[in-house]
Amino acid sequence: MAEIVSFIVGLLMLALPPGWSEKAPASCQTVNVLVGPPGGTTEECSATYVNGAQELTVIVWRPVVARDGGPMVSVEDFKGKLLGEDVMVSRTSQFLGQAQEVLTTAVTLKSPEAHVLIYAKGVSPEAFQTILDGVSVAP
Repeated sequence: MAEIVSFIVGLLMLALPPGWSEKAPASCQTVNVLVGPPGGTTEECSATYVNGAQELTVIVWRPVVARDGGPMVSVEDFKGKLLGEDVMVSRTSQFLGQAQEVLTTAVTLKSPEAHVLIYAKGVSPEAFQTILDGVSVAP
């Protein structure tokens, strides 16, 4: 049986199926919040992983989202689960203001206070849910 590959992104632990590797290792930085009162900052942690032609990006903001990423057009929505929460997973024709098909979902955590955005290119809905099933809050 192949080994699961584990990574940390901010407050999240990812247990990805075999074959995934880091494209852009996890990094965190303090960034300005562009929505809301001026002068606000938030921590933004992100990482990108690849498995052949498949690509997965995870972004965590603590405590608030830093900015609007741009327009998204959903062509299909279906139910998923992330961190024990029911979530909506969208297949897009436009994402982050660009014509691109991704599967994406997001969840807001209350404790610790954070916002999580996960999106993937070239991944089936079933594989995306398997990825989501491997996400947990790091101890």
